[in-house]
Amino acid sequence: MHSPRQFYQQLRQRKVLRTVVAYLIIVWLALQVVAVVSQLLVLPPSVGNIAAISLIAATPVVCYLAWFYQYHSGRLQLIAATDGKPPAMFGSSQFMAILLIVIVSTLLAYQYYLLSRPAAKPESANMLAANSIAVLPFSQLLQESDTTGLANSPELTLLTNSLAEEISSQLGRTPGLTVASASSGQILSRQQLSLLDIASRLQVASLLTGTISLQGQQLQIRVQLLDGSNSQTLWTNQLQRQLTDVFALESEIARSVVNALQASLPEGSSLLDLSANASTQSADAYISYLKAREQYRLQTSEAMQQARKLFEQAIAQDPEYALAYVGLADTLLLLSDGSKEFGIIDVDIATVLAKEYLEKALIRAPQLAEAYAIKGKMLELQQQFEPALAAYQQAIALNPNLAVTHMWQYLLLKQHGQYKESLQALERAYQLDPVSVAILYNRGYEQAIRGQFVKASASFTQLLQDFPESPLGHAGLAINAFHQGELADSIYHWQQAHHISPENTDYHRNYLGLVLSLGLTIQHPELADIPRFRNSYLLRSGNFSTLFEEMAFKIAAQPDDRWLKFEMAWYQMLAGETLGTVKLLIESYRTFTAEDLYAMPMCSPAIEIAWALMQEHKEAEAGILLARCQQQLNDAMQGELRDSYLNHLAARLAALEGNNEQAVQQLRQALAYGWREWWTFYDPILHSIPTKQLAPLRQQLEKALSEQRQLVLTRAKQPAPAD
Repeated sequence: MHSPRQFYQQLRQRKVLRTVVAYLIIVWLALQVVAVVSQLLVLPPSVGNIAAISLIAATPVVCYLAWFYQYHSGRLQLIAATDGKPPAMFGSSQFMAILLIVIVSTLLAYQYYLLSRPAAKPESANMLAANSIAVLPFSQLLQESDTTGLANSPELTLLTNSLAEEISSQLGRTPGLTVASASSGQILSRQQLSLLDIASRLQVASLLTGTISLQGQQLQIRVQLLDGSNSQTLWTNQLQRQLTDVFALESEIARSVVNALQASLPEGSSLLDLSANASTQSADAYISYLKAREQYRLQTSEAMQQARKLFEQAIAQDPEYALAYVGLADTLLLLSDGSKEFGIIDVDIATVLAKEYLEKALIRAPQLAEAYAIKGKMLELQQQFEPALAAYQQAIALNPNLAVTHMWQYLLLKQHGQYKESLQALERAYQLDPVSVAILYNRGYEQAIRGQFVKASASFTQLLQDFPESPLGHAGLAINAFHQGELADSIYHWQQAHHISPENTDYHRNYLGLVLSLGLTIQHPELADIPRFRNSYLLRSGNFSTLFEEMAFKIAAQPDDRWLKFEMAWYQMLAGETLGTVKLLIESYRTFTAEDLYAMPMCSPAIEIAWALMQEHKEAEAGILLARCQQQLNDAMQGELRDSYLNHLAARLAALEGNNEQAVQQLRQALAYGWREWWTFYDPILHSIPTKQLAPLRQQLEKALSEQRQLVLTRAKQPAPAD
């Protein structure tokens, strides 16, 4: 074995260091050439990486050759050994040695290459495909040379606001192209977000934006298609048209965009003109239509009535204007008393008129997706589930990017128990329109009732940030807190929602209901004077004599009111008045319809009536009611719901069946899921469970209510934040 000194002398004698240094210099020069060529030919970065790793991996081969061989007389020869023997010629054994070194170096280099590659970023579940686009509001340019005053006209402003919406609608009919809602783009643009931030929030690969101006009588539009990842311009075009040609202009822009995106679209995709004959050649009718759409977007009762007049005006100016008929039908349905937002027209009258206008629209434009969407809403108001769903599906088939249609489909499917399909429709609506009040609220609500509280909080908080003037963000956070048993937080957010929208009585009612749940009757004596809360106030205060006296008087005045009798029976149950309770429940039993009897999530009053029947030893009759409740509970449990009310129902059913262990387990689960009803252990249905088994759960509930009560009182002492 050589000593280090001898080894170094051998390195010098065999010229290994000189050879390796020379090789490394050659490697460096080669990499410079590769870098320049890669830039010129726009080669991917992996080319340079592979070249560098390959050249460096060859270093062991160079070291081997430099140590054992020398280049002499045109051939590789082994370097003479120190004993003076002549050098051997390069043969098969030496070739195998080098081959082994090459294989080992290659494997190591390949392993290093795999490790050196950047980790692939996991694709977001909400990330839309590369063939996705959002159309942003066009900017209005003022022309210094304009002397007509038209450049600052309201008509041009209306056109600026509506152009993105109309182009989005036309692009939405292209197979394979995902188009984000124009309204989401408008909202984010008003927030002064950068183009990159807008693309990220909308999860689109490209953005369409532009400018619009009026010079003389000519409308000038410059459009730009931008890469959503870096804001680089992919395509640009400038067009000039008369105002009356605006529909043709929108179609031309949409067609140009589809052509520019052709590489990312499925083969054979092209813009489908399914709204043929939907437009107008009348400039006056078009301006009236734009004004109507502007009022419609405000979504107030007064604005909707004004929109109706303007749509009617557009039709009067052009009786063949199909889109105006659709807009009028939509407005009438929103103004019907079947809609709790703007109800001022009888629903039957509204649906008859809407049907007439939709038929006129479809005669003129048989493939107009918007018409089928409104038709579905009309059929839904008429309680025609299957035809309404078919109309929504037809609208989506014609234009898969109508976010509002997916939203309506979600609500209809959910109403009829098709939860899986409804959630799919809601998620698609969110992908297309992630900055929608209704969609954000419903998405957060669905997350909350499934126990996805962090996600729900993020959805409602985002809603608050995007729409601080809307009460729905706080309403959603109140619901999310309630489902976690955080009643103090729920009270706070119901107060905030009511502060934003004082005319909405639901918010104030929910707030007062939670105040009663926490037993804050001394702090809120005014509840005794509110008819809706007086009975609950007397019950919570323990004033049973006054409560029963007043209830008996009401029943005497309205002896046929089954719900009044049930309310009285419920209060008597909680007060321990068993005999009176059983009598009232059995008397009212036959007056309830099947739909009334099994109202979920508590299957009430069926379960209370079953208990009363069991007190009268009518177990067979009670068993029929309980079996139906059990079936409905099983159906509800099939979903992904995390609902404390369902666990509470399961506990009551188990107690009536004598399964105390199961009842306690379900009660424990209900408390873990946020159940905080103060009357839980006053319920005689649970009295069959031994007190010893219920005691820990009772203490847990009382402690949770006490903590929430104290938190509310502490917050009440703090000064209110300035507006």
